[in-house]
Amino acid sequence: MRRIALIVAVLLANPARAAPDKALLDAAGAQVSQLTATLEQLVNIETGSGDAEGLAAAANYLGARFAALGANVERIKPLPGTVGDILVARMAGTGRGNLLLIGHMDTVYQRGALARAPFRLEGARAYGPGIADDKGGLAVILHALALLGPRDFKTLTIAINPDEETGSKGSGAIITELARGKDAVLSFEPTGIAETFLRGTSGTNTVIVTITGKSAHAGVSPEQGINALVEAAEVIRKTKDLDLGPGKQRFNWTVINQQRPARNIIPDSVVLSGDLRTASVTDIDAFRSEIAKRLALPTLAGAQVSVEVRVNRPPFTATSAGNLLIDRARAIYADLGAAIEVKDRWGGGTDAGYAALAGVPVIEALGLPGYGYHTGDAEYVSLDAVPRRLYLTAELIRQIGR
Repeated sequence: MRRIALIVAVLLANPARAAPDKALLDAAGAQVSQLTATLEQLVNIETGSGDAEGLAAAANYLGARFAALGANVERIKPLPGTVGDILVARMAGTGRGNLLLIGHMDTVYQRGALARAPFRLEGARAYGPGIADDKGGLAVILHALALLGPRDFKTLTIAINPDEETGSKGSGAIITELARGKDAVLSFEPTGIAETFLRGTSGTNTVIVTITGKSAHAGVSPEQGINALVEAAEVIRKTKDLDLGPGKQRFNWTVINQQRPARNIIPDSVVLSGDLRTASVTDIDAFRSEIAKRLALPTLAGAQVSVEVRVNRPPFTATSAGNLLIDRARAIYADLGAAIEVKDRWGGGTDAGYAALAGVPVIEALGLPGYGYHTGDAEYVSLDAVPRRLYLTAELIRQIGR
């Protein structure tokens, strides 16, 4: 509690400048071409979740870059079942603040996406698979560190994990431990083209409904079967309104699997998987109770329906100290003559949820402004924003770290 009180006192007592630090802003502007080259190099390493070769290559590249900046670099094994290592870089300075910077090297794109959508520049936009989510964030970290001096922090720890896009099941607990005791955590997920800070991100959960029926010949004696696929349609009908819309609980069925799919057999086993986004653990409990009640009585006589709700990534909600970080960051932007919005909650889930479990202030969405995440050839970042994003990160670290 004393550490949290200290960071709150620092944020309240250390107002942002009325005018930007010109030397820092000029140095940030001078990084644009180098950062663009870094983006191209990162995009050209395909790092789909589970791609052992690509993730190893990215860790090698990033490790060498952090080492060149004077960091001590190590690799931490995530929990079993996760492909790739967590890259952890540590830097020591002469300031007072201890910070953790987090980002992820994996993307949603599997090998071959780069051939279909190679890195390219169009005006002030840079395109490529994963360029916004989260290679732009990694580039911001690398180039912001180049702007810092030793008196700007006591310690900086940088953690880059390989499994964010699949829920950080192997690295989430390690991120929590790395965050423990820090004065602040800075998370480098992308911001939108309309630049925004996030006061909250969603918890991500998986809903699995298993429907068991009875097989029969579809043409000769279908009435002797119990059609699990028809019951699955009824499950969807009974639950589709559990999606409450933007900024609220989101729930959508996304995958259907049959055990023995065949055109001429009445299906006896169907599994539905759905995506549930929530703001709190209480919301998960309420959802679990509501869906169980709705599906307690199958529509087809003899059908069996079972429901499971799996918690994947915890939600993130900014604390009072985290909101002070947002206020400070907005003040830094105001010094630059730029405005930035604040969104109460975003439907996506991020590792800010794991970091916040350590009880420390977290600020989310410090990466580059981007668009088209998870869409392939439409994903891009805005290079016009690079100077102010680098300035924001470096100045935020300095104000907390000195």
